[in-house]
Amino acid sequence: MKDPGPSSRKDRRAEVFWTVLQVLAILALAAILLTLLHKGYSDVSAIARSHGRDGFWPALLRYLFRNLAGG
Repeated sequence: MKDPGPSSRKDRRAEVFWTVLQVLAILALAAILLTLLHKGYSDVSAIARSHGRDGFWPALLRYLFRNLAGG
């Protein structure tokens, strides 16, 4: 069996490095998405608590459109 040369070891290290970076990027993206889902759930829950059955959907639409406008 041949001994892998130094360039082969460097390529392997580079592959491992980029794989680790990809895993970290995926974990960071998952954390961002979970944060957004948690924030959305808590906002919708607060709207549901503060408005009754009749006023929930109009209040939710007002909240969404106000946030889209940057308010």
